[in-house]
Amino acid sequence: MYEFIVKSLPLFYKIPGNKSNWNYITMTKTYISFFLVFLFLSESLSFTQEKENLYPSGHGMAKVYTNFHKEFTYQDYESAFEVTRAYLGYVFFMDKHFSAEVKLDIGSPDDESPYSKLKRYAFFKNAALEYRNDKLIWNFGIISLKQFKIQEKYWNHRYIYKSFQDEHRFGASADIGTSIEYRFTPWLTADVTLMNGEGYNQLQIDNTFKSGFGASFYPSDFLIARIYYDIMVNEAVQQSIASFIGIKKNDLTIGLEYNYKTNISFIQDHNIWGYSVYGSYNISDKWEIFGRFDRLLSKKYEYEEFGWNFDKDGSALIAGVQYQPIRYVKFALNYHDWYPFPQNIENHSLIYLNLEFILE
Repeated sequence: MYEFIVKSLPLFYKIPGNKSNWNYITMTKTYISFFLVFLFLSESLSFTQEKENLYPSGHGMAKVYTNFHKEFTYQDYESAFEVTRAYLGYVFFMDKHFSAEVKLDIGSPDDESPYSKLKRYAFFKNAALEYRNDKLIWNFGIISLKQFKIQEKYWNHRYIYKSFQDEHRFGASADIGTSIEYRFTPWLTADVTLMNGEGYNQLQIDNTFKSGFGASFYPSDFLIARIYYDIMVNEAVQQSIASFIGIKKNDLTIGLEYNYKTNISFIQDHNIWGYSVYGSYNISDKWEIFGRFDRLLSKKYEYEEFGWNFDKDGSALIAGVQYQPIRYVKFALNYHDWYPFPQNIENHSLIYLNLEFILE
């Protein structure tokens, strides 16, 4: 695995741009180089401990999202190969209770910028300590947030398209802070999170924090229902509510979520909301069909025809077929449509061939 990553490094190092970008490129190279040294030195420890089946032990991982896509409807239509994301990580199990994870996210800091795909930066996606003991799970550091992870697990096609909350900036998928999760009964789990609130790629130190509270219900072995609420107080009170229902029965998976967020960027009445419906069906051990529909809306001001977020309000449709020849590789041929609500903004129709591969 180490050898493969080293040979792949030019993919991440060759970043177009002017000389001012080289400070960022050098920083990215430094992060990756230190990380690869850590992976290499830890492989011998991991192998030895695995043979003895004793703690401590650990393993490295790498995950890459890449695609080829072609757009049909937009005036300046796009056709290109791209690597959208690469993750490098290591998990270390200290004993039966304590573990630690470090994961680098190599991608674009601002996916909305027209120049974002020309640059690649390395961020710590995770750098956290975890403690597990029977019904209790405690995390501290740069942690993944549970309200994203559950939905992503049911959507299960992150390499194709982000989950609804992540795609439409309802929050960050990871943040610096701490979380406690406790299973009260086999059918009820509750979690509390205290975090910075800006996300894992903007780790500012200030006096503003976000508090989150969630509860997950498991009424049967194939059904989950979840409700989540968070609040952050600054110039205005920013609040989010997320609800989710998931079904996994035999070869069928279905997810339905509704999300609402108030005072975006702490601007009064900058509210957004929307829902996402998605599902997949396993035709065989290697083939799957999937689909998804999103709808995003924002609050209208008085006498306005559209909401304040009109240039991003709209609906998305995704449908396709996935082939997974082995556990570590996924291919998907799929169709994307984005229909903005204002008629003076063109819709987007694209065909994608996506690939995910994992090394661990």
